[in-house]
Amino acid sequence: MSNAPEIIAEIDNFLDKYSLKKNKLTTQDLISYIEEKWHQADDEKYKIHQGSIFIGRMINEYIELQDYNNMQRWLDMMDLHSLSQKHPGYINNYYSGECCLECGNEEKALEYFHLSYNENPDYIFTCAPFCIEFFNKHLENTRELPEKQEEESYYNIIELKDWQLFFNEENASIEYVILDGDSDEIEEHSIEHNNGIEYLQNNQTTILESILTKLLSKYPELQEIYDYPEEEKQDFMPDVTQIKDFSDLLSPSTIYITSVFKDGIPYIGYMFSCSWDSEHGLGVMTHKNRIIEIGGADTAFSTWSAEEDLNKN
Repeated sequence: MSNAPEIIAEIDNFLDKYSLKKNKLTTQDLISYIEEKWHQADDEKYKIHQGSIFIGRMINEYIELQDYNNMQRWLDMMDLHSLSQKHPGYINNYYSGECCLECGNEEKALEYFHLSYNENPDYIFTCAPFCIEFFNKHLENTRELPEKQEEESYYNIIELKDWQLFFNEENASIEYVILDGDSDEIEEHSIEHNNGIEYLQNNQTTILESILTKLLSKYPELQEIYDYPEEEKQDFMPDVTQIKDFSDLLSPSTIYITSVFKDGIPYIGYMFSCSWDSEHGLGVMTHKNRIIEIGGADTAFSTWSAEEDLNKN
């Protein structure tokens, strides 16, 4: 019987712990653990989808360290995975070339790019701009490349220094998104939206305390729902007795300012990453400092709870 599924699950669990906010593990701890576990697993690991994700993770870790030899070793393992074998050769060769270029080995990158180009001359010119420019200048007959166009991007930032201090974040900036009546993202700020932003900035501590106090009362119920085994509970969902205990378990990610208004102030949703549900996160819908709903991340941008609350009053 294959040991690969069990070991893949162990690596997955380790990565979940590694991603925790209170994690004290180093990059070298991560690399050493996966190297050891991967070596222990039999060749069925090359048929498991999650295995290809771990290989990609190790490739990126070694690129970050500019360790070409180990990066290439994991690239070779990627070629053994069943998913890679389903891809056309020109895609695999392009990917290998991009990784080599990022890792500083231009000669090997060029070799892979030529293999990709010989099979499909157009593919590489649909990929990463830095690879296109590098390869094109090494062609005997260079292609005329389109002029670079700066992509227009916008995002809104609010500074919440009290939140930064509580959650021990690197900076006080949090992205906020304005939602229209259909919960679609828009750029335009109305007077009411600006009122909400101003209210949040002026009352950030009160709002945070309200969110965490409500979460504290709901937390035992959430613990029952997630039902972590005792050996994992302390890492992912430990018992919490006071709101300051949440500082290691949560991080604010995005604030959603809706177009549902009451008394000239919008309902505002807050999305958090959380240790107990890395996939779905935590979402909170509020009006001023009043908590309307706590649930998964979608609670922060699904306006049904705000509309329901508005219609009650």
